[in-house]
Amino acid sequence: MNADLSDILRLLQNLIRLGTIAEVDGAKARVQLGPNLTTEWLKWATPRAGSTRTWSAPTVGEQVIVLSPGGDLTRGTIVPALYSKEFDAPETSDTIHTTYYPDGAVVQYDHASHELTATLPGGTATITADKVTSNAPSTICTGDLTVMKNLIVMQGATVKGSVKASGDVLAGDISLAKHTHGGVKAGGDKSGGPQS
Repeated sequence: MNADLSDILRLLQNLIRLGTIAEVDGAKARVQLGPNLTTEWLKWATPRAGSTRTWSAPTVGEQVIVLSPGGDLTRGTIVPALYSKEFDAPETSDTIHTTYYPDGAVVQYDHASHELTATLPGGTATITADKVTSNAPSTICTGDLTVMKNLIVMQGATVKGSVKASGDVLAGDISLAKHTHGGVKAGGDKSGGPQS
């Protein structure tokens, strides 16, 4: 009777356990549940795992919950995650959704101020699409802007500074590099307008 009771208590205790990630290998991890108890390789829960899939591997030392059907730890599932001393909450605001990455990158949205920011410590941000549209009334680029193909401006353009061109510049059909002037006379008279 005591053996049966202790077995039942052990199974009940193993239904829901807190632990920390001990090892990660692909889509499985082992969880340290106590000083002398580490689980077998278990799968972790993710928000989506169908035709839409998400991926974010847990970190060694991250605090998690292990749910084990029937108290059998070999059939457990890792449910991430709980803040801990080692990995505490990065924000305290209830209006901010943030993801911090180990290299220092941060993606953050504040729904109170309607502000979306992405900070990269270095590297490259790439968007691959057939078309990218910005519907903002004003867009500011604070660094150099390199356009690899044609630049098409649908309305006027204002340049505060000089413009340099390695090729010709056309205004209508008139070439800046090759146009001629009519009505040229000697002396102080002005030439006529440019001709194509």
